[in-house]
Amino acid sequence: MTTKNKQQHMLQKRICIGMLFVCVALFALYVYFISASIVHVVIRTEVNQELQKRSSEISLLEGRFIEAQHRVSSDIASLQGYTQTSHKVFIDRTTPALVLSDGAQR
Repeated sequence: MTTKNKQQHMLQKRICIGMLFVCVALFALYVYFISASIVHVVIRTEVNQELQKRSSEISLLEGRFIEAQHRVSSDIASLQGYTQTSHKVFIDRTTPALVLSDGAQR
C-alpha cells in the first residue's frame, strides 16, 4: 500500500472509532434520560399522593374549626341573651310586586 492509502485507511479507522464512541455516548445518554424520566414519574406520583393526603387532613381540620367556631358563636350568643327559636319564617316572592319587571333576573 502506498502512503496515501495508509493515511486514508488510518483516517477511516479514526472516523469509525469516533462514530462508535459517539454512538455509545448517545446510547448512554438515552438510557440515562429514560431512567431519569421514570424516576420523575414515580416521584410525581408520590408527591400527588402526599398532596391528596395533606388536602384531606386540611379538610378535616377545617371541619373541626367550623364546628368549634359554631360552638363559640352559640356560646357568645347565649351570653348576650339570644335564644334559639323553633318557629322559622321564610319569605316567598311568588306574588307579583308593585314594581314593573321585564322578567329578567338580575
